[in-house]
Amino acid sequence: MSHTHEEWSESNLNHYQSAHSSRTKSERIRNEADTLMANCASKTQRSQQEANNRLGSRIEDCNSWRADLQTELDNNIRENGLLKETKAELEHAIAETERPLRINNECIKNREARISIDLVKDEVENSLEREVENIKTYQQRMQKMLGKVNQQIETNHSMQDKLHADLEHKDMALEIDRDCHEMHNDAIDIKHHDGVEEEDVSGSVPQSWAKFSKNNVEESQAAGRSATRQLRYDVNNLINNAASDMSVHWNKTNRSFTDRISETQDAHRNLKSNLILTKNEIADMTKCIERLKNSIASKDPPLRVAQSRLKKRLRRPEVELCNDAPHNHLIEEVKELMEMIKQLENKLEDSNKALSELFQIKDRLDNDIRVKKNTIMIDQQKCMSQRKHFPYIIVNTRYYH
Repeated sequence: MSHTHEEWSESNLNHYQSAHSSRTKSERIRNEADTLMANCASKTQRSQQEANNRLGSRIEDCNSWRADLQTELDNNIRENGLLKETKAELEHAIAETERPLRINNECIKNREARISIDLVKDEVENSLEREVENIKTYQQRMQKMLGKVNQQIETNHSMQDKLHADLEHKDMALEIDRDCHEMHNDAIDIKHHDGVEEEDVSGSVPQSWAKFSKNNVEESQAAGRSATRQLRYDVNNLINNAASDMSVHWNKTNRSFTDRISETQDAHRNLKSNLILTKNEIADMTKCIERLKNSIASKDPPLRVAQSRLKKRLRRPEVELCNDAPHNHLIEEVKELMEMIKQLENKLEDSNKALSELFQIKDRLDNDIRVKKNTIMIDQQKCMSQRKHFPYIIVNTRYYH
């Protein structure tokens, strides 16, 4: 079958057009593919770099919290160690209270051998009773404080366990994230894990993750270290107060003994010295009261002048009744004078009360001097020979802030 020249030409044209169309389409697809591949490569690189950056930031955050946790753990352990030292001091203090208690009981027993008029429930016996009551009170307080110390030590151990656990988890997480951070496309241990993106990771969110460690640190600081410091301060206060207070009671009893042995001149002189000082203060206060009265009286004429000036100036006619500077100053002057008088009168009232108290003190001192003069001597060898020194030794306690 033969074709015409037109058919031949048309066939060639069709082939040219089809080839051109196919090449154009192919070129477009190639260009689109190149663009897509370039975009995918760039996006993949950016995404992987972003993952690396976020892993790096996460590692920094984790390291930061780990450092805080480790610091807090070290501080907690150190503070708890100091508390254990304080506990030993407290146990020593409790043991020491038995020594003055034993001597006190021996004194009471020895004084039961008194006969005739000496066998009287006197101030010495009362002081001994107060002394033993005071010692037992502090024994109870220190035992109660010891219970608090033991409880706080257990609390600190619990805090340490929490911090330890948090640190261990941080270390595990850091090791995993460091491995992830170091992964690269040529690593030999990477492989497909289908469906891993669907796995549940609802253990926490960044906010709750940070809050967990923050709570652990703050709980250790507050319920642990802060409470421990306060407790050590309280323990040291109690130990020192116990020693001081028991020593005061001990010395009071000794003074009672000494008064009844030889009408102690030191006590007598101290009382007389206080009486003289009180009398001097009474004299000084009496003079002060007189000066206050005179001062109050001296304010009356200026007050009358200022008030009279104000009254007189109120009679200025019409526009001359001006609220001028003299008027304002006179008002301030009246207020100031009245306030000064009020203050002076209040001080006068305080001074009269103080004077009354001084007279009461003077009366008590007078009476106490008379009591000291009538004190009866009691057994010196059996009692006072044991009470020359306060038999209570405490270790060097420390105050912490």
